[in-house]
Amino acid sequence: MKDNYQKLKKILREMFQMDQADLDFGIYGIMNQKRAEVEQFLDHDLLPQVKEAFQEYSSLDRLKIEEKLSTLKQNLEDAGVNPEDSPKYQELMNELNNSVDMEALEQEVYSHLVSFFSRYYDDGDFLSRPRYKEGVYAIPYKGEEVKLHWA
Repeated sequence: MKDNYQKLKKILREMFQMDQADLDFGIYGIMNQKRAEVEQFLDHDLLPQVKEAFQEYSSLDRLKIEEKLSTLKQNLEDAGVNPEDSPKYQELMNELNNSVDMEALEQEVYSHLVSFFSRYYDDGDFLSRPRYKEGVYAIPYKGEEVKLHWA
């Protein structure tokens, strides 16, 4: 989880020009004044807010279900009963199969955010880059105002 989250923090720091304190005009002056608040948000407030938002999707923690399932299986095997025949075991297996893996879901969200921001932000410019498929640009673009391209 930390890898995609760190990538997101890195791209947000780059977008907000957090590493360039010498820029003190226009929007950069405002960002320099609010630098401490942005750093506080990125370092301490963002992750708890994301965790809180995901809490509604975790009906029962996956680890708790796995723990209950393993203890039930052990108890049934000790009693000489086939665990597959037990309705309680089947119910827990269904819950486990239907439960959401929160870690994977968070990874996916961070990954999509990183790909979104990297798609529209490059070297201090916000621009929309048309794509035919993942990772390929429709035309080569190097930041020119006018681009003439022959098909």
